[in-house]
Amino acid sequence: MKITYTVIIVLLITILNISFGQKISYTSSFKFIEWDIPNPSDYGLNNTVITDVDEAADGRLFLAALRNEGVPASLATVRTKGNLISKKSSGGSLAPYPSLSWYNNTTDCDNNIINVIRISIKCNHLFLVDFGIKDGFEGERVCPSKLLVFDLENDRLVRRVIIPSNVVDNKNGSGLLVTSIVDIQDCSCINNSIIYMADVANYGLVIYNGYSNDFCRIESDCMKPTHSNFTINNESVYLEDGILDLYFSALAGNKICKIDKSTLKKCSKLSNNDANLATKVVGTLSGQTGPIASYRNAIFFSNIPETSILCADTTKKFDPSNSEVIVQDPENLQFISGLKFISHKGEKHGRHFLEEKILGVSNRFQHYFNNNYNFSEINFRVFEVDIKEIKKHTHCLNSNHHSHKPGHYYFS
Repeated sequence: MKITYTVIIVLLITILNISFGQKISYTSSFKFIEWDIPNPSDYGLNNTVITDVDEAADGRLFLAALRNEGVPASLATVRTKGNLISKKSSGGSLAPYPSLSWYNNTTDCDNNIINVIRISIKCNHLFLVDFGIKDGFEGERVCPSKLLVFDLENDRLVRRVIIPSNVVDNKNGSGLLVTSIVDIQDCSCINNSIIYMADVANYGLVIYNGYSNDFCRIESDCMKPTHSNFTINNESVYLEDGILDLYFSALAGNKICKIDKSTLKKCSKLSNNDANLATKVVGTLSGQTGPIASYRNAIFFSNIPETSILCADTTKKFDPSNSEVIVQDPENLQFISGLKFISHKGEKHGRHFLEEKILGVSNRFQHYFNNNYNFSEINFRVFEVDIKEIKKHTHCLNSNHHSHKPGHYYFS
């Protein structure tokens, strides 16, 4: 399995009205990555791959990057033009997070980050799974897989949990945990959270109970790839990725499935057959999907071949009549690799405000995979869609006056 991409940040704030009426804002655009580090020219253009995005309450934009050979860091914040004058970019650069020193030593596994491709911010804490393999997915494992939690108030590491190899790997001894979905009932008790981690290579799900410090692993047929041939903007690639991010879908698949949270709490007692019986197919798509985000009773997901973002009301039957296109853009949404629901509360000029939006990052993964990037054009974009726009133009949120059913989680 090969995954890698690359970039330059051209910060633009463009609002486009795509054919379905939604306003999508492309807030950061990238041709290739320019790193805010000493001697950035030592790092080639072709190696950095942006894989995920999230936003902190203080407005900082976090990006995850597959750390291929020659890539200085795997987690970064975006530095805008106002903070850094860039010769190559009219926008900004990426600053390694929490600092470059975390990436300089590949042997001190208690104080380093090797490779991260998914991130999750909850309760002003950043959660990530470091899968410990250097030089992309094809290098050697230099550290065990570990869960790291940073307090974004002071950017300090507050928890490190080594993930046992018997849950990282399947029965054949291989696995690749990359995604963390975080269930926190009380922000004052971060350590009591439940973390769901997806094995993208060997089609399993690992659950960590922070209160009891226990791990378990389940596997079901719905986590396996069924549609591995992707066609994006008339260019084809072959991927066998399973679940990345419960509603969930294999990346190389066209079915969306769900499994109840109460079932996952018993995962140490679940056989693969039990997991299959507990998993329900809720819908079939016309093409493969990427990450899935949720807001109350609605889910948001992509259709990769159709370069679109859709939504659906989960209180109703999942079928084409209940799935609505939010935006379709073959130029700018060729492969959506990160999708989040963001909610920020605050006060400005003496008035309280609530900001709710879908945040995502898109790329031209097919160009990376086929080694035919054109670095004179934009290859990666961070985008936003205001929830108010989605409410205005779709019916996906009409059931949200009902209480949200918290029994399901959302992966892809």
